[in-house]
Amino acid sequence: MKIKSILLGIFLIIPFGFTLAYATSMATLHLDTSTVLREGKYVDFSGQLVSPDGSPISNRTIFIEDDTVYTRPDIILAVAITDAEGKFSTSWKAVQKDNGSPYHFYAKFIGGKTFGYTRSETYESVFVSLDDNPNHETIPSKTMPNWFKDTSKLWHDGKIRETDYDYAIQNLIDYGIIPLQHLPSSEMNIPSWIKNDANWWAEGQIQDNEFTAALEYVIDNNSKV
Repeated sequence: MKIKSILLGIFLIIPFGFTLAYATSMATLHLDTSTVLREGKYVDFSGQLVSPDGSPISNRTIFIEDDTVYTRPDIILAVAITDAEGKFSTSWKAVQKDNGSPYHFYAKFIGGKTFGYTRSETYESVFVSLDDNPNHETIPSKTMPNWFKDTSKLWHDGKIRETDYDYAIQNLIDYGIIPLQHLPSSEMNIPSWIKNDANWWAEGQIQDNEFTAALEYVIDNNSKV
Protein backbone atom coordinates (compact mmCIF):
# COMPACT_ATOMS: atom_id res chain seq x y z
CA MET A 1 0.00 0.00 0.00
CA LYS A 2 1.29 3.42 -0.87
CA ILE A 3 1.59 5.73 2.09
CA LYS A 4 1.60 9.46 2.49
CA SER A 5 2.99 10.91 5.65
CA ILE A 6 3.52 14.16 7.41
CA LEU A 7 6.93 14.77 8.89
CA LEU A 8 6.59 17.41 11.53
CA GLY A 9 9.37 19.36 13.18
CA ILE A 10 10.01 22.67 14.80
CA PHE A 11 10.53 25.23 12.07
CA LEU A 12 10.82 28.56 13.80
CA ILE A 13 10.01 30.06 17.17
CA ILE A 14 8.39 33.46 16.81
CA PRO A 15 7.28 35.48 19.85
CA PHE A 16 4.80 37.28 17.63
CA GLY A 17 1.81 39.45 18.36
CA PHE A 18 0.52 42.96 18.52
CA THR A 19 -1.57 44.61 21.19
CA LEU A 20 -5.05 45.80 20.36
CA ALA A 21 -5.76 49.45 21.10
CA TYR A 22 -7.80 48.62 24.20
CA ALA A 23 -5.63 45.76 25.50
CA THR A 24 -3.57 46.27 28.64
CA SER A 25 -1.03 43.46 28.39
CA MET A 26 0.18 40.57 26.26
CA ALA A 27 -0.54 36.94 27.10
CA THR A 28 1.75 34.00 26.30
CA LEU A 29 0.49 31.21 24.05
CA HIS A 30 2.35 27.93 23.70
CA LEU A 31 1.61 25.13 21.22
CA ASP A 32 2.71 21.49 21.26
CA THR A 33 2.04 19.10 18.42
CA SER A 34 2.76 15.55 17.28
CA THR A 35 5.96 14.73 15.40
CA VAL A 36 5.15 12.13 12.71
CA LEU A 37 1.71 11.50 11.18
CA ARG A 38 0.21 9.95 8.07
CA GLU A 39 -2.47 11.22 5.76
CA GLY A 40 -5.92 10.51 7.15
CA LYS A 41 -4.57 10.23 10.71
CA TYR A 42 -5.13 12.87 13.34
CA VAL A 43 -2.71 15.59 14.36
CA ASP A 44 -3.01 16.32 18.08
CA PHE A 45 -2.54 19.91 19.19
CA SER A 46 -2.27 21.08 22.78
CA GLY A 47 -0.92 24.04 24.66
CA GLN A 48 -1.58 26.72 27.23
CA LEU A 49 -2.56 30.38 27.36
CA VAL A 50 -1.26 32.32 30.36
CA SER A 51 -1.02 35.93 31.51
CA PRO A 52 2.35 37.72 31.71
CA ASP A 53 2.69 36.65 35.37
CA GLY A 54 2.00 33.01 34.49
CA SER A 55 -1.63 32.90 35.62
CA PRO A 56 -3.88 30.72 33.44
CA ILE A 57 -6.42 32.38 31.13
CA SER A 58 -9.55 30.25 30.98
CA ASN A 59 -12.56 30.07 28.66
CA ARG A 60 -10.86 31.64 25.66
CA THR A 61 -10.98 30.55 22.03
CA ILE A 62 -7.76 29.27 20.47
CA PHE A 63 -7.53 28.97 16.68
CA ILE A 64 -5.06 26.48 15.19
CA GLU A 65 -3.99 27.89 11.83
CA ASP A 66 -1.63 27.37 8.93
CA ASP A 67 0.74 30.21 8.13
CA THR A 68 0.31 30.41 4.35
CA VAL A 69 2.25 32.30 1.70
CA TYR A 70 1.75 36.05 1.48
CA THR A 71 -0.73 35.85 -1.38
CA ARG A 72 -3.21 33.80 0.67
CA PRO A 73 -4.74 34.45 4.09
CA ASP A 74 -3.92 32.03 6.89
CA ILE A 75 -6.50 29.26 7.16
CA ILE A 76 -8.13 27.88 10.31
CA LEU A 77 -7.73 24.12 10.79
CA ALA A 78 -9.13 23.54 14.29
CA VAL A 79 -10.56 25.40 17.29
CA ALA A 80 -10.20 24.79 21.03
CA ILE A 81 -11.29 26.41 24.30
CA THR A 82 -8.93 26.89 27.26
CA ASP A 83 -9.85 25.18 30.53
CA ALA A 84 -9.48 26.44 34.12
CA GLU A 85 -5.69 26.00 33.85
CA GLY A 86 -5.50 27.84 30.53
CA LYS A 87 -4.81 24.56 28.75
CA PHE A 88 -6.37 23.44 25.48
CA SER A 89 -6.30 20.41 23.21
CA THR A 90 -7.83 19.56 19.85
CA SER A 91 -7.11 17.45 16.81
CA TRP A 92 -7.19 17.75 13.04
CA LYS A 93 -7.33 15.12 10.31
CA ALA A 94 -4.25 15.39 8.11
CA VAL A 95 -5.13 16.56 4.61
CA GLN A 96 -2.79 17.67 1.83
CA LYS A 97 -2.69 21.35 0.88
CA ASP A 98 -4.02 22.07 -2.59
CA ASN A 99 -0.75 23.70 -3.63
CA GLY A 100 1.47 20.99 -2.14
CA SER A 101 3.25 23.41 0.20
CA PRO A 102 4.33 22.52 3.76
CA TYR A 103 2.11 23.42 6.69
CA HIS A 104 3.29 25.88 9.30
CA PHE A 105 1.06 25.26 12.32
CA TYR A 106 0.58 27.87 15.02
CA ALA A 107 -2.02 28.80 17.65
CA LYS A 108 -3.74 32.19 17.82
CA PHE A 109 -5.69 34.04 20.48
CA ILE A 110 -7.30 37.10 18.89
CA GLY A 111 -7.36 39.12 22.08
CA GLY A 112 -9.76 41.20 24.08
CA LYS A 113 -10.01 44.03 26.60
CA THR A 114 -7.49 42.55 29.04
CA PHE A 115 -5.04 40.66 26.83
CA GLY A 116 -4.05 41.52 23.28
CA TYR A 117 -3.63 39.41 20.16
CA THR A 118 -1.18 36.58 20.83
CA ARG A 119 0.40 34.02 18.53
CA SER A 120 2.40 30.94 19.44
CA GLU A 121 5.62 29.56 18.05
CA THR A 122 5.37 27.99 14.59
CA TYR A 123 5.93 24.37 13.56
CA GLU A 124 6.66 23.27 9.99
CA SER A 125 5.20 20.04 8.64
CA VAL A 126 6.23 18.62 5.28
CA PHE A 127 3.61 16.53 3.50
CA VAL A 128 5.49 13.72 1.77
CA SER A 129 3.45 12.26 -1.09
CA LEU A 130 4.22 8.85 -2.59
CA ASP A 131 1.47 8.94 -5.19
CA ASP A 132 -0.45 11.64 -7.00
CA ASN A 133 -4.05 10.53 -6.65
CA PRO A 134 -6.10 13.54 -7.85
CA ASN A 135 -9.11 12.38 -5.82
CA HIS A 136 -7.49 13.08 -2.46
CA GLU A 137 -9.14 15.65 -0.23
CA THR A 138 -7.24 18.93 -0.10
CA ILE A 139 -7.24 22.18 1.86
CA PRO A 140 -8.69 24.67 1.29
CA SER A 141 -11.98 23.08 0.29
CA LYS A 142 -15.18 24.79 -0.81
CA THR A 143 -17.21 22.81 1.73
CA MET A 144 -17.98 23.79 5.31
CA PRO A 145 -15.16 22.50 7.55
CA ASN A 146 -15.85 20.39 10.64
CA TRP A 147 -14.17 22.89 12.94
CA PHE A 148 -16.78 25.52 12.02
CA LYS A 149 -19.58 23.14 12.99
CA ASP A 150 -18.00 22.76 16.43
CA THR A 151 -17.49 26.52 16.67
CA SER A 152 -21.10 27.21 15.73
CA LYS A 153 -22.28 24.95 18.55
CA LEU A 154 -19.97 26.68 21.03
CA TRP A 155 -21.25 30.08 19.88
CA HIS A 156 -24.87 29.01 20.29
CA ASP A 157 -24.10 27.73 23.80
CA GLY A 158 -22.41 31.00 24.80
CA LYS A 159 -18.97 29.43 25.19
CA ILE A 160 -17.17 31.65 22.67
CA ARG A 161 -17.38 35.38 22.08
CA GLU A 162 -19.16 37.10 19.21
CA THR A 163 -15.82 38.47 18.05
CA ASP A 164 -14.37 34.93 17.80
CA TYR A 165 -17.33 33.75 15.75
CA ASP A 166 -17.05 36.79 13.47
CA TYR A 167 -13.36 35.96 12.99
CA ALA A 168 -14.23 32.37 12.06
CA ILE A 169 -16.84 33.53 9.54
CA GLN A 170 -14.38 35.99 7.99
CA ASN A 171 -11.93 33.13 7.42
CA LEU A 172 -14.61 31.21 5.51
CA ILE A 173 -15.38 34.31 3.44
CA ASP A 174 -11.68 34.75 2.64
CA TYR A 175 -11.59 31.27 1.12
CA GLY A 176 -14.91 31.51 -0.72
CA ILE A 177 -16.62 28.89 1.42
CA ILE A 178 -19.29 31.47 2.21
CA PRO A 179 -19.88 33.20 -1.16
CA LEU A 180 -20.93 36.82 -1.00
CA GLN A 181 -22.29 39.31 -3.49
CA HIS A 182 -20.77 42.17 -1.50
CA LEU A 183 -17.75 42.26 0.79
CA PRO A 184 -18.72 42.73 4.46
CA SER A 185 -18.04 45.99 6.25
CA SER A 186 -15.15 46.16 8.72
CA GLU A 187 -17.56 45.09 11.46
CA MET A 188 -19.99 42.29 10.70
CA ASN A 189 -23.36 42.36 12.42
CA ILE A 190 -24.43 38.76 12.91
CA PRO A 191 -28.03 38.70 14.24
CA SER A 192 -28.81 36.73 17.38
CA TRP A 193 -31.62 34.79 15.68
CA ILE A 194 -29.12 32.90 13.56
CA LYS A 195 -27.84 31.17 16.71
CA ASN A 196 -30.77 28.80 16.38
CA ASP A 197 -29.77 28.01 12.80
CA ALA A 198 -26.17 27.47 13.98
CA ASN A 199 -27.34 24.98 16.59
CA TRP A 200 -29.65 23.13 14.17
CA TRP A 201 -26.83 22.89 11.64
CA ALA A 202 -24.31 21.67 14.25
CA GLU A 203 -26.78 18.97 15.31
CA GLY A 204 -27.47 17.89 11.71
CA GLN A 205 -31.06 19.21 11.58
CA ILE A 206 -30.38 21.44 8.57
CA GLN A 207 -28.01 20.95 5.63
CA ASP A 208 -24.73 22.75 4.92
CA ASN A 209 -26.22 24.68 2.00
CA GLU A 210 -29.13 25.94 4.11
CA PHE A 211 -26.89 27.32 6.83
CA THR A 212 -24.45 28.74 4.29
CA ALA A 213 -27.35 30.52 2.57
CA ALA A 214 -28.53 31.96 5.89
CA LEU A 215 -25.07 33.32 6.69
CA GLU A 216 -24.72 34.69 3.16
CA TYR A 217 -28.07 36.45 3.49
CA VAL A 218 -27.37 38.20 6.80
CA ILE A 219 -23.85 39.27 5.80
CA ASP A 220 -24.92 40.55 2.37
CA ASN A 221 -27.79 42.47 3.96
CA ASN A 222 -25.72 43.69 6.92
CA SER A 223 -28.49 42.60 9.31
CA LYS A 224 -28.56 44.08 12.78
CA VAL A 225 -28.69 42.15 16.03
